[in-house]
Amino acid sequence: MSVKDTLFKCLQFGSFQYGDYTLTELPLPEGIDPEIVGEGTTIKSYVWKSGWLRKIRLCELNLKGKFVAESLVMYPDITLINPIFGTEFVNAGDKRFFGTIDFHPLRNDYVYNQQYIKEYLGDQPDRTKNKSNIYDLNKFFSKKLWIKSDTTNFYDEYLEKLELYINRYTKMMAKPRRENSLGLQIDYDKHLAGTDPAYGILKTYYDKDFAEKYINTFLFDLAKR
Repeated sequence: MSVKDTLFKCLQFGSFQYGDYTLTELPLPEGIDPEIVGEGTTIKSYVWKSGWLRKIRLCELNLKGKFVAESLVMYPDITLINPIFGTEFVNAGDKRFFGTIDFHPLRNDYVYNQQYIKEYLGDQPDRTKNKSNIYDLNKFFSKKLWIKSDTTNFYDEYLEKLELYINRYTKMMAKPRRENSLGLQIDYDKHLAGTDPAYGILKTYYDKDFAEKYINTFLFDLAKR
Protein backbone atom coordinates (compact mmCIF):
# COMPACT_ATOMS: atom_id res chain seq x y z
CA MET A 1 0.00 0.00 0.00
CA SER A 2 0.97 3.61 -0.61
CA VAL A 3 -0.61 7.03 -0.15
CA LYS A 4 -2.02 6.77 -3.68
CA ASP A 5 -3.47 3.31 -3.00
CA THR A 6 -5.03 4.53 0.25
CA LEU A 7 -6.53 7.56 -1.49
CA PHE A 8 -8.13 5.40 -4.19
CA LYS A 9 -9.46 2.95 -1.62
CA CYS A 10 -11.00 5.70 0.49
CA LEU A 11 -12.58 7.52 -2.45
CA GLN A 12 -14.12 4.26 -3.61
CA PHE A 13 -15.53 3.77 -0.11
CA GLY A 14 -16.68 7.40 -0.07
CA SER A 15 -18.53 6.93 -3.35
CA PHE A 16 -20.33 3.94 -1.85
CA GLN A 17 -21.17 5.70 1.41
CA TYR A 18 -21.58 9.41 0.75
CA GLY A 19 -21.71 10.35 -2.95
CA ASP A 20 -19.75 10.35 -6.17
CA TYR A 21 -15.99 10.58 -5.64
CA THR A 22 -15.05 9.46 -9.14
CA LEU A 23 -11.67 10.92 -10.10
CA THR A 24 -11.21 12.99 -13.24
CA GLU A 25 -7.61 13.50 -14.29
CA LEU A 26 -6.54 17.11 -14.83
CA PRO A 27 -3.67 18.39 -16.99
CA LEU A 28 -0.39 19.10 -15.26
CA PRO A 29 1.06 22.62 -15.47
CA GLU A 30 3.20 23.39 -18.50
CA GLY A 31 6.73 22.10 -18.01
CA ILE A 32 5.73 19.51 -15.38
CA ASP A 33 5.74 15.93 -16.71
CA PRO A 34 3.95 13.04 -14.99
CA GLU A 35 7.34 11.47 -14.28
CA ILE A 36 10.62 13.33 -14.19
CA VAL A 37 13.72 11.17 -13.91
CA GLY A 38 17.11 12.62 -13.08
CA GLU A 39 20.40 11.21 -11.87
CA GLY A 40 19.25 9.08 -8.96
CA THR A 41 15.98 11.02 -8.62
CA THR A 42 12.38 10.51 -9.65
CA ILE A 43 9.38 12.80 -9.25
CA LYS A 44 5.89 11.53 -10.03
CA SER A 45 3.07 14.07 -10.14
CA TYR A 46 -0.68 13.46 -10.26
CA VAL A 47 -3.64 15.82 -10.23
CA TRP A 48 -7.36 15.07 -10.29
CA LYS A 49 -10.71 16.59 -9.38
CA SER A 50 -13.71 14.86 -7.87
CA GLY A 51 -17.13 16.28 -7.07
CA TRP A 52 -16.73 19.20 -4.65
CA LEU A 53 -12.95 18.69 -4.60
CA ARG A 54 -11.54 21.09 -7.18
CA LYS A 55 -8.00 19.73 -6.95
CA ILE A 56 -6.42 16.58 -5.54
CA ARG A 57 -2.68 16.62 -6.07
CA LEU A 58 -0.14 13.98 -5.18
CA CYS A 59 3.65 14.18 -5.37
CA GLU A 60 5.98 11.19 -4.99
CA LEU A 61 9.62 12.26 -4.68
CA ASN A 62 12.38 9.66 -4.55
CA LEU A 63 16.05 10.49 -4.11
CA LYS A 64 17.30 6.95 -4.19
CA GLY A 65 18.84 5.89 -0.91
CA LYS A 66 18.57 9.37 0.55
CA PHE A 67 15.02 10.68 0.72
CA VAL A 68 11.50 9.51 -0.15
CA ALA A 69 8.42 11.70 0.29
CA GLU A 70 4.73 11.37 -0.52
CA SER A 71 2.64 14.54 -0.31
CA LEU A 72 -1.12 14.73 -0.86
CA VAL A 73 -3.40 17.78 -0.67
CA MET A 74 -7.14 17.95 -1.45
CA TYR A 75 -8.76 21.33 -1.99
CA PRO A 76 -12.50 21.99 -1.79
CA ASP A 77 -14.15 24.08 -4.47
CA ILE A 78 -13.50 27.81 -3.96
CA THR A 79 -17.23 28.30 -3.35
CA LEU A 80 -16.93 26.17 -0.18
CA ILE A 81 -15.49 26.93 3.26
CA ASN A 82 -14.75 23.28 4.14
CA PRO A 83 -11.17 22.55 5.33
CA ILE A 84 -8.28 21.58 3.05
CA PHE A 85 -6.95 18.05 3.52
CA GLY A 86 -3.18 17.65 3.72
CA THR A 87 -0.74 14.85 4.47
CA GLU A 88 2.92 13.96 4.00
CA PHE A 89 5.21 11.10 4.85
CA VAL A 90 9.00 11.40 4.66
CA ASN A 91 11.64 8.70 4.85
CA ALA A 92 15.08 10.27 5.22
CA GLY A 93 17.57 7.56 4.31
CA ASP A 94 15.87 4.93 6.50
CA LYS A 95 17.22 6.84 9.49
CA ARG A 96 14.52 9.38 10.21
CA PHE A 97 10.79 9.22 9.50
CA PHE A 98 8.18 11.96 9.63
CA GLY A 99 4.42 12.01 9.00
CA THR A 100 1.57 14.51 9.23
CA ILE A 101 -2.16 14.40 8.48
CA ASP A 102 -4.66 17.21 8.99
CA PHE A 103 -7.89 18.97 8.11
CA HIS A 104 -6.37 22.42 7.52
CA PRO A 105 -8.95 24.94 8.76
CA LEU A 106 -9.74 27.94 6.58
CA ARG A 107 -10.93 29.77 9.69
CA ASN A 108 -10.17 29.26 13.35
CA ASP A 109 -13.24 30.54 15.14
CA TYR A 110 -15.16 28.44 17.65
CA VAL A 111 -18.14 27.65 15.39
CA TYR A 112 -15.91 26.57 12.50
CA ASN A 113 -13.83 24.27 14.68
CA GLN A 114 -16.94 22.75 16.22
CA GLN A 115 -18.53 22.16 12.82
CA TYR A 116 -15.54 20.69 11.00
CA ILE A 117 -12.80 19.64 13.40
CA LYS A 118 -14.60 18.47 16.52
CA GLU A 119 -17.52 17.02 14.55
CA TYR A 120 -15.35 14.73 12.40
CA LEU A 121 -12.14 14.33 14.40
CA GLY A 122 -13.37 14.82 17.95
CA ASP A 123 -12.41 11.27 18.93
CA GLN A 124 -8.81 11.81 17.83
CA PRO A 125 -6.16 13.05 20.28
CA ASP A 126 -5.09 16.68 20.20
CA ARG A 127 -1.82 17.39 18.47
CA THR A 128 1.32 16.90 20.51
CA LYS A 129 3.15 19.86 18.99
CA ASN A 130 2.05 23.48 19.39
CA LYS A 131 5.09 25.38 18.16
CA SER A 132 6.98 25.24 14.89
CA ASN A 133 9.95 27.17 13.54
CA ILE A 134 8.52 26.79 10.02
CA TYR A 135 4.71 26.70 10.04
CA ASP A 136 1.99 28.81 11.64
CA LEU A 137 0.33 25.97 13.53
CA ASN A 138 -2.34 28.17 15.09
CA LYS A 139 -3.65 29.57 11.79
CA PHE A 140 -3.20 26.85 9.19
CA PHE A 141 -3.33 23.63 11.25
CA SER A 142 -6.04 22.13 13.43
CA LYS A 143 -5.82 20.89 17.00
CA LYS A 144 -6.30 17.39 15.57
CA LEU A 145 -3.15 17.52 13.45
CA TRP A 146 -1.64 14.03 13.52
CA ILE A 147 2.12 14.39 13.58
CA LYS A 148 4.88 11.90 14.33
CA SER A 149 8.65 11.75 14.00
CA ASP A 150 10.78 8.71 14.79
CA THR A 151 13.95 6.81 13.98
CA THR A 152 11.89 3.66 13.39
CA ASN A 153 9.74 3.34 10.28
CA PHE A 154 6.05 3.75 11.20
CA TYR A 155 4.66 3.79 7.63
CA ASP A 156 2.03 1.13 8.30
CA GLU A 157 0.75 3.08 11.31
CA TYR A 158 0.70 6.23 9.19
CA LEU A 159 -1.33 4.58 6.41
CA GLU A 160 -3.83 3.27 8.94
CA LYS A 161 -4.32 6.77 10.36
CA LEU A 162 -4.40 8.23 6.84
CA GLU A 163 -7.25 5.93 5.88
CA LEU A 164 -9.23 7.04 8.93
CA TYR A 165 -8.67 10.74 8.19
CA ILE A 166 -9.52 10.48 4.48
CA ASN A 167 -12.69 8.53 5.25
CA ARG A 168 -13.71 11.23 7.73
CA TYR A 169 -12.89 13.89 5.12
CA THR A 170 -15.04 12.33 2.41
CA LYS A 171 -17.87 12.14 4.93
CA MET A 172 -17.37 15.81 5.77
CA MET A 173 -17.24 16.85 2.10
CA ALA A 174 -20.63 15.19 1.58
CA LYS A 175 -21.96 18.22 3.49
CA PRO A 176 -20.50 21.17 1.57
CA ARG A 177 -21.02 24.61 3.06
CA ARG A 178 -21.31 27.47 0.60
CA GLU A 179 -19.00 30.41 1.25
CA ASN A 180 -16.36 31.84 -1.05
CA SER A 181 -12.95 30.69 0.17
CA LEU A 182 -10.65 31.80 -2.65
CA GLY A 183 -8.81 34.37 -0.54
CA LEU A 184 -8.39 31.91 2.33
CA GLN A 185 -7.11 29.18 0.01
CA ILE A 186 -4.65 31.69 -1.48
CA ASP A 187 -3.41 32.50 2.04
CA TYR A 188 -2.95 28.77 2.73
CA ASP A 189 -1.02 28.20 -0.50
CA LYS A 190 1.19 31.23 0.05
CA HIS A 191 2.12 30.11 3.56
CA LEU A 192 2.83 26.51 2.58
CA ALA A 193 4.71 27.46 -0.59
CA GLY A 194 6.89 29.87 1.35
CA THR A 195 7.78 27.33 4.03
CA ASP A 196 7.92 24.01 2.14
CA PRO A 197 11.27 22.24 2.72
CA ALA A 198 10.85 20.68 -0.75
CA TYR A 199 12.16 23.91 -2.27
CA GLY A 200 15.71 23.32 -1.04
CA ILE A 201 15.67 19.69 -2.15
CA LEU A 202 14.33 20.49 -5.63
CA LYS A 203 16.76 23.38 -6.02
CA THR A 204 19.69 21.13 -5.08
CA TYR A 205 18.82 18.19 -7.32
CA TYR A 206 17.31 20.14 -10.23
CA ASP A 207 17.63 23.93 -10.28
CA LYS A 208 16.10 27.09 -8.83
CA ASP A 209 13.76 27.72 -11.76
CA PHE A 210 12.34 24.19 -11.63
CA ALA A 211 11.95 24.32 -7.84
CA GLU A 212 9.98 27.56 -8.03
CA LYS A 213 7.86 26.34 -10.94
CA TYR A 214 7.03 23.02 -9.27
CA ILE A 215 6.05 24.59 -5.97
CA ASN A 216 4.12 27.57 -7.37
CA THR A 217 2.36 25.90 -10.32
CA PHE A 218 1.80 22.36 -9.04
CA LEU A 219 2.16 21.94 -5.27
CA PHE A 220 0.56 25.29 -4.34
CA ASP A 221 -0.79 26.81 -7.52
CA LEU A 222 -2.60 29.73 -5.84
CA ALA A 223 0.55 30.98 -4.16
CA LYS A 224 1.39 33.55 -6.83
CA ARG A 225 -2.07 35.10 -7.11
